[in-house]
Amino acid sequence: MRGLIRLIIIISAVLRSLFFWHIKKRNPKKILIAHDLLLGDTLLLAPLMKRIQEKYPKAQNYALAKPSFVPLFGNTPYGFKVLSFDPKSFLSLWRIFCCGPYDLAFIAGDNRYSWLARAVGSRWVTGIEGDTPLWKNWMINEAKFFDDKPATWADMMGRLVDGNDPEPYQKNEWLRPHIKKTLITINTSKPYIVCHLGASNELRFWPNTAWQKLCKDLSNQGFEMILTTGPNEVHLLDQIDPAGIYQSVPGNFSLIEMWALLENAALLVSSDTGIVHLAKIACTPTITLYGPGSNLIHGPGKFWMNQFFEVATIDSYPCRDQKFLFRRKIMWLNRCSRNIKQCKTPGACMEAITPKDVIGKATEILKLTHL
Repeated sequence: MRGLIRLIIIISAVLRSLFFWHIKKRNPKKILIAHDLLLGDTLLLAPLMKRIQEKYPKAQNYALAKPSFVPLFGNTPYGFKVLSFDPKSFLSLWRIFCCGPYDLAFIAGDNRYSWLARAVGSRWVTGIEGDTPLWKNWMINEAKFFDDKPATWADMMGRLVDGNDPEPYQKNEWLRPHIKKTLITINTSKPYIVCHLGASNELRFWPNTAWQKLCKDLSNQGFEMILTTGPNEVHLLDQIDPAGIYQSVPGNFSLIEMWALLENAALLVSSDTGIVHLAKIACTPTITLYGPGSNLIHGPGKFWMNQFFEVATIDSYPCRDQKFLFRRKIMWLNRCSRNIKQCKTPGACMEAITPKDVIGKATEILKLTHL
């Protein structure tokens, strides 16, 4: 089925390129953001969405997202209706097509989705130049460049739209959808701290002993500790808290439930993963542990500049030496996207982050937010 859908997209994109005018309208009526990003990068499209709303207030706005992410957009943030996109589903493609045609499309990340944008009727397609292989760029009408000075990916996405940067994020700008029934039950009268133990890449796991030291110290300061994991990471709870001292949420929650948990948390401590970016939407004070990743590219930047966001990392770690983001080379970027089989010293960059450093940063944030 996926192969057939790809063929349909290619044929439709080529035909529309040959027989339809490519015009960039000053006042587009319908706008599409096309991508197939993971959770964190999907949420980091907020500056782009806000900037589109600011510049084109009368347009109907649509964005794509993986099916499991769609509920997060239930209150149509920045006026965007989010359409479920599954590359293996003809029905999802048909629904995207039925909402079109689109006057303007923005491509986030992989330029292969410029073909999808053209196939569903986008007259003008804007993306970041330099994707590989070259055929991915053939449907792009307007190619932008990544910044030549350090900037977050989210801020650079906002600059896909001509003009000024969007205004910085304000609390309740993106409202959480209502939850009818929750799987998360937290029994505490004390302020609580969420420690998210997992990550999409095993190289981002912080040592068990480090988590244990952190939880013990912050618990002694009078905070309830709540440990969370993703659905395939429940084993981390047994490794870090074998005696069940702390409350835990073992990955059976929805993203909206996690959002609600974060909203009322005194602090989130997590490695660089999608939950960190959900905390930005929820305005939760956060400490992010950066081992392989880069705060320069995935930190708060200008858009989330008003939030309590601290970084625990070792600057200039020697094997954080890769300069590519979505296959584009960025000279000022230093990060590592290796997996566990490719890394010569697995876990070393995370082990270098000490509990003492994280506890110190946590104590400072909590003093400011819980006076």
